[in-house]
Amino acid sequence: MERLVFSAAARDASVARHMHLFASRLIGPLRFLNPAAPAKASVVNIKHRRAAVPPAG
Repeated sequence: MERLVFSAAARDASVARHMHLFASRLIGPLRFLNPAAPAKASVVNIKHRRAAVPPAG
């Protein structure tokens, strides 16, 4: 989970802001790990992975 969020935070400003809020203790762990946050981090990482892979052909 930690690697997922850290890697997404390096690629997306809104995930980075969410990570900052947690690291600054402005939000708690329940809000940090709500289902939407890991889902968004997953989407960001999947989009990055797809962009990094050259098209086959």
